[in-house]
Amino acid sequence: MANLPSNEVTLHDRRGASTLWRVVAEAIEQDIKASRYKPGERLPTEFELAEKFSVHRNTIRRAMTVLRERDLLRIEQGRGTFVKERMVRHHLGPKTRLTAALRDIERVGERRFVGSQRIRVTNDLARDLRIPRNRFVRRVDTLTVVDNIVAAAASSYFPLPRFETIETLIEQTGSFSESWRRLGVADYHRWESRISAIALSREDAETLCMSRGQPAIFITNINVDLDDVPIVVSHTRIAPQHMQLVVRFD
Repeated sequence: MANLPSNEVTLHDRRGASTLWRVVAEAIEQDIKASRYKPGERLPTEFELAEKFSVHRNTIRRAMTVLRERDLLRIEQGRGTFVKERMVRHHLGPKTRLTAALRDIERVGERRFVGSQRIRVTNDLARDLRIPRNRFVRRVDTLTVVDNIVAAAASSYFPLPRFETIETLIEQTGSFSESWRRLGVADYHRWESRISAIALSREDAETLCMSRGQPAIFITNINVDLDDVPIVVSHTRIAPQHMQLVVRFD
């Protein structure tokens, strides 16, 4: 009789009184906890895992079911099984700042500057910023990165000429609040938030590591200064596997 592969011998030796699917589940869970499989990473296929552990695919399927019940895995139809991300609970409020919220729960987060351009306003932007249709704005593109994973992409529109050079300040400080302060805005608050779902562009899908057929959360935020004059309109695309929006009615 041919010798059994070493990993099969090891697996059966480890089994003891446990069933094989339980041993497989524990092995994969340890790999996740040790970051050998990272949040958002796709696991090998059932066939590949069955070969790795030298077990039947039904054993792998049972182990996967258990790990999903433990909230460690998620399935994307047509793409495979992924390690479930650590969900960020983002509370929407009058002055909510995601980077500050992440610090409060000891998560590493940052706003990463991508680029900017001067553009003429669309009808929707002119309405939300309450400016004439022929005016220009500064578009600033940023990414929200949580634990080195891109959780959201945003395009923010600042009215000109009031906020000339704001893109330089945002790139330097990584902070909208500090950039506004340096340009004379003492304080601000959220005027309105609109939440919907959208299909992503190819570029956004690649940035957020999502399939184009998977809907993303889309938020339009309007912030105003102390005189209730709009100072920014932001369009944020959020990967739903990374972030949960929370609206609290106190």
